[in-house]
Amino acid sequence: GASDPVVLYVSGGNTQVIAYSNQRYRIFGETIDIAIGNCLDRFARAISLSNDPSPGYNIEQEAKKGTKLIPLPYCVKGMDVSFSGILTQVQELAKTESVADLCFSLQETIFA
Repeated sequence: GASDPVVLYVSGGNTQVIAYSNQRYRIFGETIDIAIGNCLDRFARAISLSNDPSPGYNIEQEAKKGTKLIPLPYCVKGMDVSFSGILTQVQELAKTESVADLCFSLQETIFA
């Protein structure tokens, strides 16, 4: 295993950057507003991707077909991040951009 790993914890309700140090886990940053898991769920619903087996998996499969990185808005404050603008922007762009490119851009931005 890794010694002192840094982990991106992603769920529907929380997103945190966690590291193991001095025999305990420490939270170094988290989302200020919308969690990554919630963003993925809502985005998948907005573009009519299936929940089976999971929205994140289906976004990842579509992202593999994407070729264009579309700039998406986000904010970093110290180690905390805000993704509220991303969901609004990708929902609006879904009217004009390909689903594959939006999935690719969303995935590359929120996990970067």
